[in-house]
Amino acid sequence: MTGAWQRLGQVYLVAVIIFALGPAAVVVFDSVNSATSFPSPFEQFTLRWYAAVAGRPELFEAARNSLVVALLSASVASVIAFLAAYALSRSTFPGRHAVATALIGPLFIPEIVLGLAILQIAGAADLTLNLATLTAAHTLFVMPFALRLTLSGFSRFDFNLEWAARSLGASQGIALRRVVLPLVRPNLIAGFTLAAIMSFVNLPVSMFLTTPTTATLPVSVFAYMESRIDPMIAAVASLVLFVAVIATFFLDRVLKIRIIG
Repeated sequence: MTGAWQRLGQVYLVAVIIFALGPAAVVVFDSVNSATSFPSPFEQFTLRWYAAVAGRPELFEAARNSLVVALLSASVASVIAFLAAYALSRSTFPGRHAVATALIGPLFIPEIVLGLAILQIAGAADLTLNLATLTAAHTLFVMPFALRLTLSGFSRFDFNLEWAARSLGASQGIALRRVVLPLVRPNLIAGFTLAAIMSFVNLPVSMFLTTPTTATLPVSVFAYMESRIDPMIAAVASLVLFVAVIATFFLDRVLKIRIIG
């Protein structure tokens, strides 16, 4: 009976993997299809769509903008999330849960509404729309994701360890750096990774706050798709997927940074 349950579990796991990776496999499949429409039945193998991507430098500029904004916003959001989660978990004060809910509040606001609101604030404050403005908007958008994962790490944290370090002569900063940070590092890395991904692929917030010189990759792809849809879009997505796989392998195997666990 145990063997039957194990086989059932294996079948279920395979089904989940196929369900999760199936769309990505279809995108890669379409990126090497010679058909001129997307999606379309497979005709023959070709790399013409990757060559088409190479001939559009604005896509690489947009990808660079997306990467810069994603890394900066995820970094700032992770720092804010860590400090907020530390204060909320370590201290008890009236309204603590209300504060935590308010900080996670942007998760419940539709992204397109959030983008419009930030655009209105930028206009009222007479702010120039540039990468700094876009980074600030993305930080506001992704911070709740990082905060939620960081709070889950502090939910299992034993603050007696920090107090023990303080009683042995460690300062607040040393105890924070050598005791607290190493123990919640997996959650911080997971929060940073999720925040960076959410920022990189974001369209609704970015489309209201970009200019022709600060367009992100999703905005550029969306603008391209307004006039035509062909497998070049699949090639762009496949390149992003390949870079993500290589980056994950580099972090895990070379830098020994585990994104999960």
